[in-house]
Amino acid sequence: MNSLGQRIREERRRQNLTLNQVCNSAKLSKSFLSQIERDLSQPSVSTIKKIAHELGISVVSLFVDEATNHNNLGHPPHFKNGANGKPTYVNDVKVIRAGHRKSLKFPQSTVSYELITPDLNRQVEILYLRLKPGDSSGEVIDPPGEKCFLILKGTLEYRVCEEVHLLQVGDSIYHASHLPASWRGVGNTSIEVLAVITPPWF
Repeated sequence: MNSLGQRIREERRRQNLTLNQVCNSAKLSKSFLSQIERDLSQPSVSTIKKIAHELGISVVSLFVDEATNHNNLGHPPHFKNGANGKPTYVNDVKVIRAGHRKSLKFPQSTVSYELITPDLNRQVEILYLRLKPGDSSGEVIDPPGEKCFLILKGTLEYRVCEEVHLLQVGDSIYHASHLPASWRGVGNTSIEVLAVITPPWF
């Protein structure tokens, strides 16, 4: 399968975008993005999200699921309203077996993400995160929407703007996606989190 850097370069070229165009919009240096595309530098979660946002795609679509060989989850959907002006929803029923979820890992990171929802063509996206103490996201600012994190195991330090919240098993946090936020695993045990995001964008 292609590396993360190769996937980024291919998508950028497919859209006829130059390094300078993506760098200027994402506020990254040209040399750094070039190193990422050549797999010489390993970007953080927040950096990958910036790049994906400028390319108009989801982070998930930059990765290949080795277990199920799903690799083109597509661009974030643009939902249309029905004749009554209300949002339209999918009507199909999908069962996702535990061993067949679409999953991804960032290079040189122990954090794993599993897609609980079947794909990104829904009104909501649900992710199952597994991480270790010390793992962190870096600051993330997403497009307008809402997100919720529910702690299933361990302890997570979650920052929104200037407020820091220590979340333990059973705790949840809900906030607007466009607010600058970051998380970090703390404590002595592994952490498991259920994340709900709307619209689907991760």
